[in-house]
Amino acid sequence: MQKIRKEQGITLLALVITIIILLILAGITISAITGDNGIIGNAGQAKKETEISNEKEIVEKATVQAMGNNKYGNIEESELQGQLDKETKEGETEVSDVGDEFEVAFHESNRYYTVDKDGNVEGAYEIIEDIHPGDITVGKDGETLDGSEEKPYEIWCIEDLCAFSNEVNKGTSFLNKYIKLMRDLNFNSDFSYVNGNISVDGNIQSCQSIEELKKLLTENEGFYPIGDGSTVISVFTGILDGNHKIIKNIYINRPDMTVGLFGTTLIQYSDMLIKDLSISGDITGNTVGGIYGILSNTNPNVCVKIENCTSDVTIEGKVTGGIIGGVGSGSNSSYIMISNCINTGKINGDTRAGGILGQHYNNDAKIVNCYNLGNISGEGDVGGIIGYDYRGSNVINSYNLGNVTSNSNAGGIIGYLNWAERMIENCYNIGKVSGKVAGGILGGLNTSNELLITKNCYYLNTNISKGIGGWDSSKETLEDIQGLSDTEMKSTEILEKLNNYVTENITMKDVVLKKWIVGEDGYPGFDNN
Repeated sequence: MQKIRKEQGITLLALVITIIILLILAGITISAITGDNGIIGNAGQAKKETEISNEKEIVEKATVQAMGNNKYGNIEESELQGQLDKETKEGETEVSDVGDEFEVAFHESNRYYTVDKDGNVEGAYEIIEDIHPGDITVGKDGETLDGSEEKPYEIWCIEDLCAFSNEVNKGTSFLNKYIKLMRDLNFNSDFSYVNGNISVDGNIQSCQSIEELKKLLTENEGFYPIGDGSTVISVFTGILDGNHKIIKNIYINRPDMTVGLFGTTLIQYSDMLIKDLSISGDITGNTVGGIYGILSNTNPNVCVKIENCTSDVTIEGKVTGGIIGGVGSGSNSSYIMISNCINTGKINGDTRAGGILGQHYNNDAKIVNCYNLGNISGEGDVGGIIGYDYRGSNVINSYNLGNVTSNSNAGGIIGYLNWAERMIENCYNIGKVSGKVAGGILGGLNTSNELLITKNCYYLNTNISKGIGGWDSSKETLEDIQGLSDTEMKSTEILEKLNNYVTENITMKDVVLKKWIVGEDGYPGFDNN
């Protein structure tokens, strides 16, 4: 009897162990089937990728047909829609002309694709539904956000962007708070709006529909800038993470205002940062920049940084810059860094214009790893990088390819320099420069109090005959500027000199100098990898 009980006990123990093993195996199997990387999950992802591939192929095929049916090779909205209807069932897709491109929506999958005027297809993009439009303190799915680095305030739609502008202009500076752009936004696209229910234009006009809001933002005076500077508190002093997204087709027409995506900011208490943001559109104002109108820092203990930003904005105004219209006036020890920024837009200024910065006053400003591709013009001081500079800026490791035209001072890098020491280092210009006083690197120059120092700078001597247009100086001007032929500018020797240059005016903490490689048309360009 004891033996039988012992055997039964062993059998029961084995059964329990077997059950546990089966449960463990079952758990692994369930996880393998239902987990994020399980069989079901992978099958769902594969199905989605197949759908996207098929949709994109449909759009590409319809685009080729639409271009082929036009004698000029252009794309017409009605023709593209007609070709899509042939490739799918009528009503399954919808084409919208959003200015510089078309959007093709697939209603069933809730996805859309973009087609530019050259027929290039991009996507797929999810049609986002934000359940709390106009409230950046709540995520698109309803989650609470506190503006910390871990839970930044989120911008998902145009209504959110307008609400952000309203809050800043009412006096919320977002000091030490983080704001993140969650997706590309296009002022001309219905997909960038949710319901249109928001107040805009400094909280003056209230809209109730997408059509009404879109019309208000793309006609007449257009978007109201973030931070109008009407009071010392109506400025942004936080951290905006552009998240490598783009705001397309911004439109501002306010000739008497300081405008840009951001209007005016005065930094007094903490560091400020705007990064990883691109913008396109048309902006007209008094002092105008694609990213900022006027940016000032009065506190030498804090740093203001604009980094990794691109502007493809057509800009008109009195003082204009591709990234920033004007910097200053703060103390000459206040620190502003503009790094890794690009302008591709056309810029015109009545008095001053620059590809990156229109005018600079009285700050320790550094422009590093920046370049301009747009044509820059104006009546006064015009430069490929800076239009007018007064006290203390450095331009380092930067270049200009755009044409620079002025009725006064014109320079491939800086239009006019006035007073105090400057460093222009490791820069080149191949754009055509024309003006009353014009130079391949510098236009007009006054160094009656301090030195101008240029190091390792080059210009294309087939476009202009001298590096510095002219100067009035009672002190020595130290030059290291060379005029080169087209062949010399494209040589490996110049590439090596640019790459081997070492500066003492920035540190690794500030920004790392970008590596130079053979770029477009054989001229030196940056390695952005």
